[in-house]
Amino acid sequence: MEKSQNSMSFSQEGGSNLSERVMLNVGGKKFETTVATLTRIPDTVGYGSNSRIQTYLDFQVLAVMVSDRWKTGDEIFIDRDPKHFGKVLNYLRDGDHFVVPADTEACEELKREAHFYNMPFLAELCLPMNVDVADIVQWKRDAIEIYWRPFVRYMVDDSLSLPFIYDRNNHTLARCIACEEFQDPKCSYLFDINYTAWEPMRHHMYNMTGEVTQLMGENCCIVSWDNGQQIHLPRSALIKLPGMQHQ
Repeated sequence: MEKSQNSMSFSQEGGSNLSERVMLNVGGKKFETTVATLTRIPDTVGYGSNSRIQTYLDFQVLAVMVSDRWKTGDEIFIDRDPKHFGKVLNYLRDGDHFVVPADTEACEELKREAHFYNMPFLAELCLPMNVDVADIVQWKRDAIEIYWRPFVRYMVDDSLSLPFIYDRNNHTLARCIACEEFQDPKCSYLFDINYTAWEPMRHHMYNMTGEVTQLMGENCCIVSWDNGQQIHLPRSALIKLPGMQHQ
């Protein structure tokens, strides 16, 4: 592509045109976004003095296109299948909170697009969920609505080691939904929990981070959360933060 004579370096101008709208033509399908979105993920942006950023030889393709103003007209053309480009933009908008497709084939296709656009952390998000001891994790966004009530119950009943409870003959038992782990708390109490009052915990779970302290078979692990709670959970409820591990 030919470089515009009105070339502007965002590292020098401090991002003064971040609100500028950009038209991208991906394989014949048009997407409209902003410079701010295309340069939002700091670990992939192709400018600045951060040494971690400079380890990427080609930098994030979309950020480079915008920062160097490689335009010959009103839009930037990318000769690529547009099928997953909307997801690429959503990753740039949402960052670590982006939810990858549940479909394995779609996830593999998105990973290929991430490699093309040089977004290594998006590519890592698309990998199978293999966690190890010392990995740093967060709750998956779509899991929070399912898990926040069991998590609250687990927090208020310190006799539990599992968050999934049921009642048998007026006796409280706990069992994992993803493995054979079973618990008979013996002294577990009946709690009348006002979950409406605990709504802030559901909101806080979006920002919690935890460390995997023990692997439990192929499907589960023990997570020590930053609010002091240590809990047995299915790995399907978690997302590993790319490139992060407890030292």
